[in-house]
Amino acid sequence: MRIRNLMLTVFLVLTGFGYLLGQSTTASLSGIVTDEKEAIIPGANVTVKNVQTGFTRSLVTDEGGRYNFVNIPIGEYELTVEAQNFSRYVQRGIVLLVNQNAVVNVILKPREVQETVNVVENASLLNTSTPEVSTRFDERRLSELPIAPNRSVYSVLLSVAGVSQLGSGQVGFANGISFSSNGGRVRSNNFMLDGQDINDPSVAGGQIALNNPDAIQEVRIITNQFLAEYGRNSGSVVNFVGKSGTNEFRGTAFFFFNNEHLNACSNLDKRAGFCNPNAATEDRKIAPYRKERQLGFTLGGPLVAPWFGDGNKPYLWIGRDKTFFFVDLQQWKDQALGSGFTLRGAPTDAGRAILQQIANGTVGGVPRPWVQALLDFVPAGTPNGQSRTVTVGSQTFTIPLGDLTGSSLFNFKDHQGSVRIDHRYNDNNLIYGRYRFDWQKTSGT
Repeated sequence: MRIRNLMLTVFLVLTGFGYLLGQSTTASLSGIVTDEKEAIIPGANVTVKNVQTGFTRSLVTDEGGRYNFVNIPIGEYELTVEAQNFSRYVQRGIVLLVNQNAVVNVILKPREVQETVNVVENASLLNTSTPEVSTRFDERRLSELPIAPNRSVYSVLLSVAGVSQLGSGQVGFANGISFSSNGGRVRSNNFMLDGQDINDPSVAGGQIALNNPDAIQEVRIITNQFLAEYGRNSGSVVNFVGKSGTNEFRGTAFFFFNNEHLNACSNLDKRAGFCNPNAATEDRKIAPYRKERQLGFTLGGPLVAPWFGDGNKPYLWIGRDKTFFFVDLQQWKDQALGSGFTLRGAPTDAGRAILQQIANGTVGGVPRPWVQALLDFVPAGTPNGQSRTVTVGSQTFTIPLGDLTGSSLFNFKDHQGSVRIDHRYNDNNLIYGRYRFDWQKTSGT
């Protein structure tokens, strides 16, 4: 057992670990235990248990009947209260969120026979202990709310009151998504992942891409009345909390696909000659070329590893109630043919016919190869009502002109994911380590 704990500790140190001490990734649960006549009950045994990981913590109510569990991991809990001469009280369905100071007051009934009072009720989400103004996005809201086509978790922040996205001319002032909170500067937003700073050190903004909502447990943004534990910025504080493993193996898989047959043409695409039902080629009758694929998975549960016990007999060690893992991986590829610059003054088909006669010497009697080179390089433009006159010898010609919009090829590849290990030494000491990577390659415009 000691060797196993030592190996896990070394791994967590190498991957970058965090003790569950700060409130950035934990919650608290408190309340008062009384009887039916509202008389306080000191000395009652109170126990909370995480139904997903088996984490348990116990204490005894003080002389005022109060109990207070601080810095406990978020998740679903079961609360049990026992006192002499009173029925056993069990409340299930208590879901603790990030930085939540949940309050659950307990009323015990006198015990006439051996019985247990079972209650299924969540703690109130109304914050009565701090002046913070915040908005939460739990796992359900992240899966049901519409997000950006790239599935960036950052986009849900734009639906918060007081948060407004800036125009295209201001996006360069911060990395990632640019928004203002209550009129503050773009660089006044503070981004964290599991309570750790993920701000771009040069221009601020979120430095780590998060395009897999299935890997996020909760998103919380504080827009006003920050507590003393938050410093750095005054605009908003955003904390992304990643998922961790539980006693059950759970996972998700997804695949998204997009191509030119699923897209519509923009005005620039139409000016470039796309979505033209009368086009000579099939590729010009539809939207520009596009191939986008986004696929990935998540998987979490108790850590399973081979182990050699007494007598060197190998067996599978399962870390249920002790050690958990969570892994997510995503691959994203996007190839697109977009609209480029517009050249105003390209000869139309009618103008090219006149220039072709000048190039081959039909007009003027002398071939002009430089005109032929121009025709070979510049395709026909869409008529825009403009024209130019050309004099060849004693003849003058009017050349109709038009607009010519070019195309540009864009290539994007992205691989991102993370691995997290949680280990519980005992009920008072928890440790976790997470390794996250993001590899991107972009070419074209």
